[in-house]
Amino acid sequence: MSGSAQVHSIDAISAFGSALRIFEDQATRALIAIDEQAQGALQWLEHDAPAYWKEQVRRCYDDVARARSALETCRMRTVADHRPSCIEETEALRAAQRKLREAEDKIEVVRRWAQKVREEIDEYRGRVMRFQQCLDQDVPQTLALLNRTVAALDAYADRPQKVSGGPPAAALPPRTNHPPETP
Repeated sequence: MSGSAQVHSIDAISAFGSALRIFEDQATRALIAIDEQAQGALQWLEHDAPAYWKEQVRRCYDDVARARSALETCRMRTVADHRPSCIEETEALRAAQRKLREAEDKIEVVRRWAQKVREEIDEYRGRVMRFQQCLDQDVPQTLALLNRTVAALDAYADRPQKVSGGPPAAALPPRTNHPPETP
């Protein structure tokens, strides 16, 4: 090797390892939370929303049938040999039919959005997969390397090694031991 390492603080390496562990934990939790939210949205779009709109379509059919019946009843009536115009009943039937069309359209809209969200979730998972692999493989390898480095530097500086599971390095007071200078 050419040159020597310029290590000024072994504690800084330990603190970086602690920060990396915290990052790993927070990133993993964030990925899990995002996945759960995406699954919840997809569940709603694929199951809950279609069920809701199918129920609305059924109710709208009932409303159309009631409005049609009311219109027919109105048309059969005669008042002083005159047939009523049945404007209110006609408007009620048109409104019920309009609501029925809207509810039927919503079923199609929800189906398309469910498909779009499913595609976006798949694309997101593909893109985040490399990051997940880093969290699962690279971070533990880096942490192991940092632990070996700290242990080697502690041995070189003739410092007692910390017992793992103790307080994080950031919580310890700074050490003043420096490795001996090399000639």
